[in-house]
Amino acid sequence: MPYRSPFHPVGLAQRFTDLAQSDLAFSWTGNINPGLFLRAARALDKKKVIVLWCGSDVLFAAEQLKAGRKDPWVSSRVHWAVSPWLADEARALGLDCDYVPISFVPPVEPSPLPEEFSVLTYAPSAKKAELYGVDRILDVAAKLPSISFRLVGLKEGSIPGAPKNLQVFGKVNLDQFFGDSTVLWRPVRHDGLSFIVLEALSHGRHVLYSYPLPGCAQVRGVVDAVERITHLRDLHASRSLGLNQAGLDVIARDYDKDVVRQRILRRWEQVILAPISQAFVRTAPAAK
Repeated sequence: MPYRSPFHPVGLAQRFTDLAQSDLAFSWTGNINPGLFLRAARALDKKKVIVLWCGSDVLFAAEQLKAGRKDPWVSSRVHWAVSPWLADEARALGLDCDYVPISFVPPVEPSPLPEEFSVLTYAPSAKKAELYGVDRILDVAAKLPSISFRLVGLKEGSIPGAPKNLQVFGKVNLDQFFGDSTVLWRPVRHDGLSFIVLEALSHGRHVLYSYPLPGCAQVRGVVDAVERITHLRDLHASRSLGLNQAGLDVIARDYDKDVVRQRILRRWEQVILAPISQAFVRTAPAAK
């Protein structure tokens, strides 16, 4: 299907036509109130609608819920979430939500772990420093001055007062940084399912994450991070730390492009073929 620009009247009209002719409407934004797309789907009397929750969708929806803004029509659609914890958060909003993995990563040939032990972190904006756990990164780097830390993706390009063992970079070629890193640490305070985490796993890197994702070590705070990073550093120094094979296995099993595509198509088909009276209930057990 050709690209339909949402910023041009013709593109919007084409999108509306596509929606009118569709058997299934799929919203890649979780909400408890209808935005433009869901308003159009309701106006066209679409019965089969899936709402996908990702990123910070639930944070905005929680604020809407507090304000008493929850649309019954949107709430009664089929709701999916990109991670188990996000599905739990959506359920806490009063929604019947399933975990359905959507993300995939392209295959790569993992390089051996580098000679120098180092920790890779990511934060795209200083304005959301608390969300991305930048304060935790600064704290742990200061507590482990002999370990090299690299923070990538920061638009502002620098962090005043950062410890000397923390290098800060803007937009970079992540493949190169994965090759030069031993560990990816993702100390976020809220997340859907981080793509950089999946990429790091596909490179065989060890991953510390705020959430309990297979192939990763769950790290909840500064003390835990210091202990985990120190332990991995000691294993590396004794040359007993290899690639993260558990992470590589998880990527091959759950996040391969073809696996994800077939899973999504199968679930879409279940919704499309379900009787209207059953369209808004869970169509299958959560995918494993």
